[in-house]
Amino acid sequence: MTTSIDHIWSDISAHASSLGAFRLLDEAHPLDLFAGIDHEGRRALMLVTDTQPKEVPIAGVIEVTVTQRNDGLYALLVRLSRQELQEVFGRLCMDLVEGTRASTKQSGTETLLKRLNRWRRLLETGPRQGLSNLELRGLFGELWFLWTVAIPVFGHAIAIQGWNGPLEAPHDFQLGDGLVEVKTILPGAHSVSIASADQLECGSIPLQLAVVVTDISRGVSVPELVETIRRGIESTPTAVSEFELRLEEAGYTNRDEYASLRFTAHEIRYYLVGPDFPRITTSLLPPGISRVTYDLDLLKCGIPRSEYTHATE
Repeated sequence: MTTSIDHIWSDISAHASSLGAFRLLDEAHPLDLFAGIDHEGRRALMLVTDTQPKEVPIAGVIEVTVTQRNDGLYALLVRLSRQELQEVFGRLCMDLVEGTRASTKQSGTETLLKRLNRWRRLLETGPRQGLSNLELRGLFGELWFLWTVAIPVFGHAIAIQGWNGPLEAPHDFQLGDGLVEVKTILPGAHSVSIASADQLECGSIPLQLAVVVTDISRGVSVPELVETIRRGIESTPTAVSEFELRLEEAGYTNRDEYASLRFTAHEIRYYLVGPDFPRITTSLLPPGISRVTYDLDLLKCGIPRSEYTHATE
């Protein structure tokens, strides 16, 4: 069982006779990860490995250093350069722990550094503006599909790993062998906005357009839905860790103003995007045009299904 890294840091600070003290985080973890206080009194996460890490990130908000110890092993030290981000640093370190739990000693260092780079990109962009009402409604649609459809069908880990909307991927979900693009509309509306020529492009991979009919006058807020998902997946730590990171990548942090905007999802309509489906794809763009957005008339898209049909995993 992993002990909270904040608890270890506080305990070391209170009881260590000198700086530079570290403690193993989790004996059951495949990697040798230690929490500690470095010689400068800064909180740190340390990975001890017999393989020299490659392509160590340059210093920024997060500092990463590698030294070879007297026993021939390598110590990769992750520290924070801006102390006002200590609370976020604790979550970052716990995410690195949980995000590498399924790795091996051979692959763990590379996995940890890749995950760390995702956090660095988030932290080094600085504070973000809050989401607009339209962006919040779009996020609600993705979260609603995740909670009510993807997780029940695929389970916590696969569903959240397949949520690609926050990663700026062409499609919001990749689940099993199929893709899903999620849109929200108000009751009575009949069109959705398609943001790019590759959003409904899928090649030979099955793609469904999932349209969430959403009322904005009552119902559940995005913070409430986020908390419901957190509680629902808490038995799968790797899923919790990935969910929190993807929320950050989606630009979502809990704000008081988000609680006042509430949504009710009345239904989800599914359109199979086949060869005859009306759409603009990259192959249809004339030379000189690199980007296009357009409105899709759902009344011209055939009769939707009321249930999700997933491709074979």
